[in-house]
Order: sequence, then structure tokens, then C-alpha cells
Amino acid sequence: MVAALAALALGGWAKPADAAPWCGTLGTGDRAQVIGGPFVHVVYAIPGDGADHSAEFGQRISDDVDQITAWWTGQDPTRAPRFDVTPFSCGNQVDLTLVRLPQSGAQLAPSQGRAASLATGVMAAGLGSAFGKYLVYYDGPANDPDLCGQGGGAEDAGPDYAFVYATACTDVPTAAIAAHELLHSLSALPQGAPHACSADDDGHPCDSTQDVLYPFASGDPLSSLVLDVGHDDYYAHSGNWFDIQDSIWLTHVGDQAPLTISVRGGGRVVSLAPSPDCTATCSVDWNRGATVQLEGIPAAGKRFVRWSGGCTGTGACTVRVGAPTSVGAFFAPARFRLDVGVTGQGLVRSAPRGLACRVRCAISFTSYKAVRLTAVPAKGWRFSRWTGSCTGRRTICSVPMTKAASARAVFARR
Repeated sequence: MVAALAALALGGWAKPADAAPWCGTLGTGDRAQVIGGPFVHVVYAIPGDGADHSAEFGQRISDDVDQITAWWTGQDPTRAPRFDVTPFSCGNQVDLTLVRLPQSGAQLAPSQGRAASLATGVMAAGLGSAFGKYLVYYDGPANDPDLCGQGGGAEDAGPDYAFVYATACTDVPTAAIAAHELLHSLSALPQGAPHACSADDDGHPCDSTQDVLYPFASGDPLSSLVLDVGHDDYYAHSGNWFDIQDSIWLTHVGDQAPLTISVRGGGRVVSLAPSPDCTATCSVDWNRGATVQLEGIPAAGKRFVRWSGGCTGTGACTVRVGAPTSVGAFFAPARFRLDVGVTGQGLVRSAPRGLACRVRCAISFTSYKAVRLTAVPAKGWRFSRWTGSCTGRRTICSVPMTKAASARAVFARR
């Protein structure tokens, strides 16, 4: 977190297309994922004593997200930011979270330290995933009307935050501010970029005023700006420094592969990187070539038994989604009852230990782990046969425990 807050100082913007109607509602937290992979989550934040203008800002922010996505794919048809979306009646739309901050508007008005305070408040609201970049629209007083926003972050870790100061730079389109600050949170400008403005300002390129990352906002709409003029500083360049085009927070447009997960027996499957929890059968698109780590979480009274398909065994599942891939997760009741009876004189022991039966007894064993029963005749008796879940005349029998079972050992006099 210290690194994320320190990075915020790298980016700030000083002042020198119709979107689909938003049918959503603001949430109070990050709602269930419907995408796979690291995400960009959008926040509407207000001071503790601030008025809630979310009815107005919901549509405005949704428009910005649509504009940024359309502009980005217009600049690079192979990439788009992976904005966090959630299902509404009109389809998947931006998952917008309302955060009321602990500080007052007066406390947050000075630009000095504001970004760090906002990041702390948003994180305290539960929006601090290591897989998240957070685009925050702050709707509160700002003493510096020419500071449009701030942002900064690491190339391969989160959480990181990008801020749009909604009451500042009122003649600059917020979509342009949001795109600028989002790039800062994705680690632009990388070290090594040849057109960094100066040693004192290495977060911006100064080769063209039309670059979306230029340090001073022109007031032009996002559609007229360029994602790295010349492609020689931070995006789709040929240098040996980090390229934002390779960011894990970008979707590879047209180069996705589905990972289909089927769940049987009462449990859910989650992934290390964010994706929908799967409780039945679900399919999520990932960037082709993505490596996904899955974990089976049993429901109460159940246990995870095994993987099938793209993963096998009982341990952690790591699958590379290079093509359409299927993985099955099988759960079962945690334990099944085993009834054992004895006819004649003798003893039946179990491995694992727990059962030593001379007449009739019952005990529960872990499901889908075989139990070995051994028949030991008493003096003057001999083992004759098994009945029930065990058959045959060998003294040792293995019961698979794939369901409740019963077995009887029959002893006869010598």
C-alpha cells in the first residue's frame, strides 16, 4: 500500500460519442465478478458531509467508461481496459460503487495529501484487491481548480488508484481525464521512455500536445487525443522498457478463450485471479494463454474429491487457457456410514483405524477414500466369506466408500 500511495505522485493533469443509457444502480461494495482476470473497478466517492449526486454521476461515469473503451479499441483494435461490470436488466454494465469517505469536504479540499487520503478511504471501504486498479471519481471541494486528477501505480501489482476530481477542470471532458489518470495507474510513463518531459516530471511525455498523457489538458474531447503519439514512449513501442500494451489489466480483444467449469456434488470453484464463483456450470473468457489457478471450496458437510478434464488429482489446479478448456470439480458428502456385522466368532478391524467389530457396529469414514476391512477368526473358527459390499473368501476386503455401505463377515467352526 505504501508503494501504491507513493506512486500517486507520478501522475497529475493540470489544466493549461453517445453512450448507451445506464440502467444500473450504485453498489456499496464490489459486486460479483462476471469477467475473468485483473480488473478496473470504478468508484464514485464523496466526503463524509458531501451531497450524493450519484443519480447524475451514474450515467456520466457510464458514458466515460464506454467512451474510453471505444477510444482505446479505436487506437488499438487488439486491446481494451478490463472494466469491472455486473449484470443489470439491460445487460452487463459498469459496476459502480458509492463510497462515503470518513473525512469532510474541507479536510479533502487541499490538493496536498488528497490522493493518499482518498486511496486510504477507498481501500477501507473494501476496494483494495491486489488484482484491482480503481478509477475514482471524487465529487467534493477542490482548492486547486486546475488540478484535474491524479494517479499512479505499478505495472504488475495492485491495488492502485486513479482519481478524477469532478469539481475541478470543468471545461475538460472527464473521459479524457479518466483515460489519462488510468494510464498512470497502469504505470505510464515507464522508466526508459525517451520523451519524458524532464527529470522533475518523468510521468508525462512532452513530444506532442495531442498525446493523452501530455502534462497539460487541452480541453479537447478524448476522441481527438492519441494513445502514445509515435508509439515510442509507453504504448506499442519497440523499446526494452515496459509497454502498457502488455498490461495484465487489458483484455485481448478477439483473442479470448473460454474456460468452462462444471461443478457436481455441492461446492464451488474459485480462481486466484478474480472471476465468477462457479457453483454449477459456468464459462468465462480469458486472454488466450492465460494461466488460471483454481480452488475447490466444498459446501457445509461436503468435501472436495477430485478434478477432471484440464486438471486431475486432488491438489491445486493450474490450467493454461490456450484453447477452449474444460475442468470438472467433484464434491461429495464429507463422510459415509459403514455398517459391519459379524456372523459366528471373529473380529473385523478397519484401516484407517476406528472399527473393531465382534457383533455389529457402525462408523463414518471419509468419503471416496477406501476402507480396508480385515476379518480375524476367533480360536476354533475360520473365516468363511463376506457378504454385502464385500464379497469373496479373502480375509481382506476394500470398500471404496463412494456411498453408505454395509458388509458382513461370516465365520464358521473349524
